[in-house]
Amino acid sequence: MELAGIFSNGMILQRERPCTIWGKAEPAEQIRVILEGNVYPAIVNDGRFSVTLPPHPVAKELSLVVEGNSRVELDDVCFGDVFFLTGQSNMELPVYRTMDVSKEEIEASDYPYIRQYRVTPQFQMDPSKMAELPKLPWTRAVPGELRDMSALGFYSAKRIYDQVQIPIGLVLAAQGGSNIESWMPEELLADFGDFTRFYKMFEGEDALPKYIDECEKRIAKWRADLERPEDTLMPEFIPNGASDFAVPGMLLEKKGSGFTGVAWFYKEVELQNEPVEDAFLYVGNLIDSDITYINGVEVGQTAYRYPPRKYPFDGKILHKGKNLICVRLLIDNGNGGFVAEHPYYLRCGQEKISLEGNWKIVLAQTPEYPLDAGIRGQNVPTALYKTSVRPLADFAFRGIWWYQGESNSDDPSRYNEKFSRMIAHWRELLNQDLPVICVEMPDYVDPIFGTPEGWASIQQQQRDAAHEVPDCSVVSGKDLGAPLELHPQRKSELGTRLAATALKVYYSK
Repeated sequence: MELAGIFSNGMILQRERPCTIWGKAEPAEQIRVILEGNVYPAIVNDGRFSVTLPPHPVAKELSLVVEGNSRVELDDVCFGDVFFLTGQSNMELPVYRTMDVSKEEIEASDYPYIRQYRVTPQFQMDPSKMAELPKLPWTRAVPGELRDMSALGFYSAKRIYDQVQIPIGLVLAAQGGSNIESWMPEELLADFGDFTRFYKMFEGEDALPKYIDECEKRIAKWRADLERPEDTLMPEFIPNGASDFAVPGMLLEKKGSGFTGVAWFYKEVELQNEPVEDAFLYVGNLIDSDITYINGVEVGQTAYRYPPRKYPFDGKILHKGKNLICVRLLIDNGNGGFVAEHPYYLRCGQEKISLEGNWKIVLAQTPEYPLDAGIRGQNVPTALYKTSVRPLADFAFRGIWWYQGESNSDDPSRYNEKFSRMIAHWRELLNQDLPVICVEMPDYVDPIFGTPEGWASIQQQQRDAAHEVPDCSVVSGKDLGAPLELHPQRKSELGTRLAATALKVYYSK
């Protein structure tokens, strides 16, 4: 006997609704669930078992036992309200990415009865098999665990909990970069065009995971081919022939035609005081991946363009007087650099030095062949439906929270129809008429290409969802963006708005 991955210590089940517990079983295995002295026998069929518990009121810290050929006891089980969090990176964005604007709120937060389970898709697309839910823990909104929870999920749940004082469960299935087509079943997609050629090729057993693995290896090789033995010396001094470069700034703007490959950036700064251990480097937002050094010592690295470069380090590597900051920037596709409207500074103790202004640059390695990153799993039509929605068909929820649209801004046509049909299907699949809260995307300007052509159209279609989709409310994040920032940090303010809507939708009746 083996429980599905979502069932573990600390889980939150939906109150006042039948809740199904399921997993794998041997053909003749007799399984039962024991909760508060009540015994519930399981149905075993075709290697799987399921037990449906009757509606249960709000409860905390219960013990739930599942017995078969083995025995599993789950502790700290709660009954409360569980919300399904879906969409893309702005729903997925973790709490720690909002520290710049919400540090005090985060550090003061301790909510053991707000918990999150993360659905990481296994991308099993074989139609004859059901994708498995990952065996991951339910994390609590407490110091030490909170930082990796969905920021919007936490800030919303925190305000809801403050009002209703019942456990709040967040099932986070959002995937950065996902398009709406990935969240839809194939029978719906057929009404919006021929998508079969995009997903049929991955329906063999483990075909998509193997493809993703091949892409990752190919990317790793492309990056490795750009490494040189002399790179180990590059962070230690400014090479002869280095030219001037203004930070923030883009290589596209400087050169007129862009650059693909490795560029080294250098900035000399002068520390007025003796260095202390408490030091922090903020290198804004870079396109694309970086390794950053101070006085030849690596202080941090980030593998892709979107996260802010916030690198705490031991200030003892600094010297009173001159110090050298070096950024090795790998630009993937011809456009890269230091994005404007982001912080650039070095702090050591109480001393803070701006890093804006003149740097030095050396354009080094260029690739012998272009990068072929392939297709990401979350962009394959039906992939997230099959691996992150359908496996939850028997799980009970209180509602759905949706924050997506960025990845459909290049082709916004009929987005509203896709969303409406998708939600109707999800409700049928989950056998629950779940109220939906949809977030309208914030305004955005891409630092290279400007505002995506279809961005405003997606925003309008999201606003229209409140009138076109039954039992759907829309929360606007339009004014909560930041210049040139795809992932604005003002998730606490957005959480206040979402929570206010949730309290009306779920708790005012």
